[in-house]
Amino acid sequence: MKRVLAFMFAAVLVAAAICSVSLHAQRATHHYLILARGHGPGSTSFLTSVRAAGGTVTAVYEDIGIVLADSSNPAFSSRVESMAAVQGVAEDVSVQWISPNERAVRAGELRVRPTGVNTEPLNGDLWNLRQIHADATAAAGYQGEGAVVAVIDTGINTGHPDLAPNIDFARSYAFVPSTLGAGYPPYEDDYFHGSHVAGIIAGAINDVGIQGVAPRAKIVAIKVMDSEGSGSFGNIIGGILYATSLHVDVINMSLAATFDRVNAGGGGIGTLLAALNRAINFATAERVFVVSSAGNDGVNLNSRAFSIPAQSGNGMAVAATGPIARENFDRPASYTNYGQSVIDVAAPGGDLTLFPSESPFPWYLDMVLSCGNRGSEDPDNADTYFYAAGTSMAAPHVSGLAALIVGQYGHLGAAQIGSIIGHSADDILAPGADPYSGRGRINAARALGLQ
Repeated sequence: MKRVLAFMFAAVLVAAAICSVSLHAQRATHHYLILARGHGPGSTSFLTSVRAAGGTVTAVYEDIGIVLADSSNPAFSSRVESMAAVQGVAEDVSVQWISPNERAVRAGELRVRPTGVNTEPLNGDLWNLRQIHADATAAAGYQGEGAVVAVIDTGINTGHPDLAPNIDFARSYAFVPSTLGAGYPPYEDDYFHGSHVAGIIAGAINDVGIQGVAPRAKIVAIKVMDSEGSGSFGNIIGGILYATSLHVDVINMSLAATFDRVNAGGGGIGTLLAALNRAINFATAERVFVVSSAGNDGVNLNSRAFSIPAQSGNGMAVAATGPIARENFDRPASYTNYGQSVIDVAAPGGDLTLFPSESPFPWYLDMVLSCGNRGSEDPDNADTYFYAAGTSMAAPHVSGLAALIVGQYGHLGAAQIGSIIGHSADDILAPGADPYSGRGRINAARALGLQ
């Protein structure tokens, strides 16, 4: 990811150089994030000066002292950064937040034979729910009713039978419009990722497909990434603040980008990271529980590498567990990032270590089964399911558990929800905190007092 970003910044510099030497070249418009020195009322009082520097203000987040602006003026960044009230300016670059290591396979193509465990037709393949005892909580009537989870992702499949009953259509929102176009909401999922995450959290119990950890929780879909899993810092920050303004209980961010700690300050990245920290800390202060995936690079986050948003602000960072041939379900997933001072808890993310050429075992069954998107080729077919593996799949298990806690104990706020999840986790690898699972693998039954 570091090399990708370095290339992106280099491309920007090259483009600027070309524009400066060509008298006839058209100046490109760039997107900027401006970080004020303070936050709260009056922190963004320099807007007139931003406009005078050739900028068009596109968003103002005064609560956290952030302004987004567009400009084609090559001197815009330096002029704004020289203002006394400004701490930093950075180009609001687009980042690949969904790892290419995160694989997905459409279930319909695999001729799955459901076994009908715990009511839903495909529940026989939901080892992930049984591993955290979410099947027991559902059977006991704990299903997350009254809780609201914002899924900041690629959108949601609005016609999926397992998702539609729990979507808050009125409050779902898109910072990046769907590519499916007319006839569909702008937050319609055009990738698969957001729908898969939402299904893990709150797939409905309705005798169709799968069920989620909290099958009666509400989902607010906030689309901040495009059809390839990329998005800007500004859109993600906007999504966090929008969700916070709705007073949701939980924000799920199944997205991750890994950076080199030594070079993190270059090219304006330091400013972007500081802005993301402010957004997550603000949400937490407003009693919203923020959950983020730890990333899929298999690196130690106590070293030079660090992953955001898992290491941004004071949310909960989630690593992944996954079996091999449906054995040893609590082993660390082969791809998961880790780090003793970073990982808070672990949850099922599935794994992808066996392939048909290596084993007669149906390798996809080690992955996590959930909902999929409509797809551009057949958008009328909303009833799709995918197997996928990644820390993106682990994080929504924690968000679903948080929804169960809210449904049972009320709107507790971030600190209490996090405390319950951490103290009820199963210590699967070593006494105390360990680099792969933190406090342990989450246990929904214990969190709700069933064990």
